[in-house]
Formats: sequence, structure tokens, C-alpha cells
Amino acid sequence: MLFQLTEKSTKVLTYLILGICTSGTIKLQSQHYQNSLQQAESLDHLLAESKQKQAINLQKIIPSFGLDNLKADWLYLSYIQYLGDKEARNKTGYSLIPDYFETILEYDPNFTEAYLTLATANSLYAGQPEKTVNLMNRVLESISSEIAPEVSILWTYKGLDELLYLDDIEAAKKSYLTAANWASKREDGLGTEIAERNLKTAKFLASNPDTRESQILAWSMILPNIKDESRRQAIVDKIEALKAEISSHK
Repeated sequence: MLFQLTEKSTKVLTYLILGICTSGTIKLQSQHYQNSLQQAESLDHLLAESKQKQAINLQKIIPSFGLDNLKADWLYLSYIQYLGDKEARNKTGYSLIPDYFETILEYDPNFTEAYLTLATANSLYAGQPEKTVNLMNRVLESISSEIAPEVSILWTYKGLDELLYLDDIEAAKKSYLTAANWASKREDGLGTEIAERNLKTAKFLASNPDTRESQILAWSMILPNIKDESRRQAIVDKIEALKAEISSHK
């Protein structure tokens, strides 16, 4: 005997189907709205990033009228705000850090407090350790151990990048030795401790250690911060090449 729906059952089933369809439509529309909203936010952040880059570049050509240090201070405060905007950075990455670094350096090469953060951020977040080393060379040319022995750590930062990213052990050893020399001129307990630690590292590097596994770890730490696809791929290729070298020597 075939099952027959009563008129009442038919209406209930019709309402149920309509309810399911309506619910599905609303969910699809909601997802579409969320996706559209996220795309709009991404475009907004990208547009803001583009305008900010133009503003930084403009600072390079606007006369400072002798207020170079003040302009460097203003740029550094702008950089701190840029770095701290996590929502925007999750969308666009940290591509403007090199621009801030280079522009601040143009106006105040002795702004050592700024370079302590810029050096690390440019390597770890912007993923440009090669440029960090180049810019740090310019910074360190403008200061001396007599003027600022307390910033020997700038040499340590440079040595770390040379070791882990540039794979230049000899350059890294020289940087650590220079850091030790600068630290020793502090003439205090902390300076002595820093000098001994850097000398120990330089001695270790003199043994020409295999740092490829450390390089893989260092590059892998950078990768999540990079939004530019070509730069991401270059880093992935670097990691894979290091892994292949290690495997071929086992």
C-alpha cells in the first residue's frame, strides 16, 4: 500500500523545505557578505599601505630646514604605529619597514635606539636580512666605540644576520669580534660580560661550523610574516636548497 500524504502533511513538508532553502540562502549570503567584507578590508589596508609608502618617499625629498633629528623622530613614531597595527600587517605584511629604515637613516644615522628595533624587524618581519646588513653597515660607519660603546649589540645583530641569512661566517666572525671590542670599552661589568660572550661566539665561528640547520630554522621563522608571493617563494626555495644540501651529505 503506497504511503499518501495528507493535505496537512503536505503543507508541513512544504514549509520545512522552504525553511531549509531559506536557511541555506541566508547562510550563503552571509558567507558572501563576510568574504566581500574581508576583501574590502584587504583593499583598504593595501590602499593605506600604498599611500603610506608615498608619504615616506616624500619625506626623502622634502627639506628638513635643519630639523633632521626631529624628522627622524617623527618617522620612527610612525614606524612604531605601523609595526603595531597587527590587523593591517596580517593583510599586507611588513614591506614598508625597509623604507622606514632607509629614510630614518638618511636623517639621523646616529639614532641608535631606532636601529635596535629596525634591524630585527627588517630581517624577521620584512624578510630582508640582506638589506638589513647593508643598512647596518651604513649605520656603523657613522658611529664609533668612543661615542657609543653601549651599542655594541648593533654589531652582534649584524653578525647574526651575516651568519644565519647571508651564510657569511667570516663576516659574522669579524662582526662579533668588533662587538667584543666595543663592549670592552664600556669599562663596566656588563661590558666585560658582553665582550666575553661575543669573543666566545667568534671563537666558535673560527672552527667553521655547519650552520645549515640553524639557517633553515631562521628562514622558517621569517616565512609566516611574508605576504609577497615572489618573496615567499624565494625563501621556500632557499629552505629547500639547504635541506637538499644536508640530505646529500648524510
